[in-house]
Amino acid sequence: MDGKFLKISSLFNARTMNRRQQKNIFLFRKILVSLWLSGLFLTGLPHFLCAQSLDSNPILTDPYLQAEHFYHGGEFEKARPLYQSYYENNSQGLRANKVLYRLGQLDQASGSFATALRYYQILIEKFPGRSTMDHVRFLMGECHFELGQYSEAEGFFKKVAETHPDIKLRWKALFYLGKLDEKKLDYTGALDKLVRAHDQNENQEVKNFALGSIEEIINEKISEDTLIVLTRKYQSGFPADRVLLKLISNYRNQKNLTNFQAIAADFVARFPDHPERQKIARQIQAVEKNKAGKVRVGVVLPLTGKRSVIGQQVLQGIQLALNQLGFSAKEKVELVVKDSAGGLPLTGIIEELAGDPNMVGIIGPVLSGEVKEIVPAVDRFQIPVFTPTASSEGLPELSPYIFRNALTRKIQARSLARYSINELNLRRFAILYPAESYGIEFRKLFKKEVESLGGEVVTTVAYDRKQTDFKAQILELGGIPDNQLEKLAREDLLSGHAYGGMEGGNGKLSRPVVDMGHWNNDDIENFKTSLEFSYDAIFIPGFHDKVGLIVPQLVFYNIDSVTLLGANGWNSPKLVANAGKYIKTGFFVDGFFSDSSRLGVQKFVEAFKTTFGKDATLHSAQAYDSASILIQGILEGADNRLKIKERLDGVKNFPGISGTTTLLPTGDSDKQLFTLRIKNRKVQQVN
Repeated sequence: MDGKFLKISSLFNARTMNRRQQKNIFLFRKILVSLWLSGLFLTGLPHFLCAQSLDSNPILTDPYLQAEHFYHGGEFEKARPLYQSYYENNSQGLRANKVLYRLGQLDQASGSFATALRYYQILIEKFPGRSTMDHVRFLMGECHFELGQYSEAEGFFKKVAETHPDIKLRWKALFYLGKLDEKKLDYTGALDKLVRAHDQNENQEVKNFALGSIEEIINEKISEDTLIVLTRKYQSGFPADRVLLKLISNYRNQKNLTNFQAIAADFVARFPDHPERQKIARQIQAVEKNKAGKVRVGVVLPLTGKRSVIGQQVLQGIQLALNQLGFSAKEKVELVVKDSAGGLPLTGIIEELAGDPNMVGIIGPVLSGEVKEIVPAVDRFQIPVFTPTASSEGLPELSPYIFRNALTRKIQARSLARYSINELNLRRFAILYPAESYGIEFRKLFKKEVESLGGEVVTTVAYDRKQTDFKAQILELGGIPDNQLEKLAREDLLSGHAYGGMEGGNGKLSRPVVDMGHWNNDDIENFKTSLEFSYDAIFIPGFHDKVGLIVPQLVFYNIDSVTLLGANGWNSPKLVANAGKYIKTGFFVDGFFSDSSRLGVQKFVEAFKTTFGKDATLHSAQAYDSASILIQGILEGADNRLKIKERLDGVKNFPGISGTTTLLPTGDSDKQLFTLRIKNRKVQQVN
């Protein structure tokens, strides 16, 4: 039987269900497919309802045999008209009951539930005594369920659950009765039926599916008061453990330490052999050790190994934010620092921290891949995670509990495009980008932002990061060396075609322009020329090492009159040293500028230098801001993870060292960056 046929079940209408339900439904479909194929699904039906064995030369002139051939081959739309043709001509024939059954199945599978019900009703009326009618009534219950006719559906399912000889079909009917209780918001009644279905079924896959539905009700549907009632109803075993674990989770999130300890101790006593017992016991100990009742913030960073430099920069920013608090405020907050490179599984570290009800949030990890890895644990413990560095596109959208305060490529592209068009009045752009992931992403994002603001990207040219000679790319941008430029300009002028046509790749991006010249007989003296371009600026989203090589070569090929634009990879003294004298007009953006004129930045830079004996970095600044946002929330009353999440959801225009910051509904940050200019071989703040 083709898996598509299982759409007949109202349980399998995934359009209105969440991801967890869809996952459970997919599992249940697999189970039913295997049951159907093994013949168990139709247990109790006569052999004439099963697939007929056709020999190599079936008599396909008979509409019924043709229909069966297509049906068992999964070609249902071809089978349907043949069944209908047969029934129209043989409504009283020996096979009429089989044909009505098939037509009902096909309409149910295609979502035509009302039509399927009519076929089933005719079948029951014409053949009331057949042993297959109980199964038909079950299918009618499914159709009524799908049509939202819950009272009618309940009547059919109750009868099947009470009288049908097939225990598997009784289980399915009981399951539907539980779902009907859910529809009526009778969650305790639904639980009772689903638990019975779970306990009475020997098929492990089916038990797991029932377990998923039960956990969904416990975790998402019922109130805390109802959970407390259920702890008395279910004293031991399943689902008492799930009910207690949900209450433990609730009290942990609320930081209700009294109830947390009481319910956790109850769980440990009731379930001495449960897989979660040791974890819960450790969580009780963590609460008992925190006699001062400090609010804890976890910090998960690579403090050893090849990324320890970044980890230390982030940690120092966090520590500075805490150290600058007054004594009484500092006594309210405690950092719990974990080394993500220390050998322990990252998910295990998160679970250990998140199990402590005094832990209201976590700063870190630093890498996008690490953030992706911990999403399931973060969702399970509902603990906010605030990364100050991970920058992959779409990262916070993976979970409502993931936030970030990082300088992303999207933020840079948007900020640079807005400044270029709105402040510099640039309209047409070329992009010279490295042919690797970050360069490709910058090209895409900058182009999108420019076009959204009414600008135009006239060409994009890629280079390899291993290159040192960029002649080919520069010629493609319309660059021309001096000797060729003068020759072209003289020829144009002498021939009477001043200014000529645009030269270069991608369709005439430049043309020679005569700046000065005096006729002397048939020649021109004091001849000077330059290039005019069909674009206003070149965006080069590379790092300072390659940009330092590219800029002098642009000038060599006479691309020296357009504005040069960059991202934070430009922010290095080495770029100014290597290429500063060649940059006439160059702008870039960054999230941190240590020489800023802003008073807050100056104080941060000085305090960081005094405390740690080294210069602050962008990572330090972003971490300082992340910690400051969390600590400020704690001091203003956000003393549990639910309140911290609400606080993060509402951050607007936070005056950060790494730029004025707003946290968007996605959890991502929107920043007002520093716009910087290279002028007179110095980097200067513009905004």
